[in-house]
Amino acid sequence: MKNFNQYMLDKIKLRQQNFNLRELSFYNHLTDFASNDYLGIAKKYQTGSTGSRLISGNNLQIVALEKKFSNLTCFDASLFFNSGFQANVGLIPALADRNTTIFYDELIHASLRDGVRLSDAKNFPFKHNDLLHLSERLAKIEGKKIVVVEAVYSMDGDSPDLIELLKITKKHNASIIVDEAHSFGLVGENGLGLVNKLNLNKEILATIYPLGKAVGSSGCFVSGSNLMKDFLINFCRSFIYSTAPTKTVVKEVDIQLSELNSFNRRAEILSLKKYFLLNLRSDLNVVSGNESAIVSIFYSDTISLKKIEGLLFEKGLFVKAILHPTVKKGEERLRICIHAFNTINELDLLLKILNNKK
Repeated sequence: MKNFNQYMLDKIKLRQQNFNLRELSFYNHLTDFASNDYLGIAKKYQTGSTGSRLISGNNLQIVALEKKFSNLTCFDASLFFNSGFQANVGLIPALADRNTTIFYDELIHASLRDGVRLSDAKNFPFKHNDLLHLSERLAKIEGKKIVVVEAVYSMDGDSPDLIELLKITKKHNASIIVDEAHSFGLVGENGLGLVNKLNLNKEILATIYPLGKAVGSSGCFVSGSNLMKDFLINFCRSFIYSTAPTKTVVKEVDIQLSELNSFNRRAEILSLKKYFLLNLRSDLNVVSGNESAIVSIFYSDTISLKKIEGLLFEKGLFVKAILHPTVKKGEERLRICIHAFNTINELDLLLKILNNKK
C-alpha cells in the first residue's frame, strides 16, 4: 500500500501547506449562525444533525461510535457514512485518480461499480474469483493499482481467497478494497468479517462495513489507517457534502452492534443452511458459500422462475426472483437468505415446494 499511502500523504501535506486542511470539530457550545436547522426543529427535539460533519453535524456520540467500531474490528480508524452506497461512490473516486487503474471482480455490487465509473481511473473487470485472470491483467499495467472485491458476494454467497489475493497484489504492487456487506456479522468467531478473521486489517487499503444487513440498521463504516480517515475527510465528496447521520441512527447502530457477538445465532444459520442444502433436490443448479447465509438456485427461463416465485408467495414464503439486469442473462435465480429466526418447519415447506417444482 506504499503507493497509496504516499499519494494520500502528499495530498494531505499540500492541504496543510495551503492552510485548507479539513478537520472534524465541535461547535455546539457556540451561538448557532451556521447550521441548516432553520426552524429550530432539530434543536427542539434534539434529533437531526443539522448539517455535514464538517459544518455543524459532528458530535461526541458519532466520534465515540467510530472509535468503538475501530476497537471492535481492530482498525486504527473508521469513518461513518449514511449508507454503503454513499461510502462506495465516494471512497473509490477519492482514492483513484487518472494515474490509477482499478481491477474489479465482475460480480461486485452496483454501488462499487458506480464508484469505479465515477472515478477518473482506468478500469478492468476480471472473471469472478479468478485470481489467475486477475494476475494476468495486473501484470500488464504500471502505476497505482486497486483491486476491488467483496468478502461474500451478494448473489452467489461465495468468497474470494483473500490470502492468495493478497500474495498476488503484493507481487504486482496493487492495493485491495474489500466490501464486507454480506460477511459482517456472520464470518469469523466474533462475526467481524473475513478481513478480521484472517488478520489482514493492516494489509487492506480500505474495508467497507455496510450496516443494513446483519446489523439490521443503516449506515456504513469505512475502516483503515488514520491517514485513510484524514484523507477521506478531506477528499471524499460523498462524505464532505452529505448531512451527517441523526443522533437517533447513531444510538441505534451503537446498540445493535452489541448484538453481533452471538456465536449461537451464527451457528444456527449455518446449521439451518446445511439442513436445507442436504434436503434440496440434487438436480437443482445451486450456488452458495461456506460461510454465507445466501443460497441461489438458477432457473433455465424467467417464466419458470416467476412461476415458482408466485407459488412461494401464495404459500406465505417471501423469496425473490433475481432477474436481468441485476444478474447476467442466463443467470436468473431464486435468492434464498437463511435467518437465525427461520424454523425447520418453514424450511420444510420451502423444500416441499422447491423439490416438486422446477
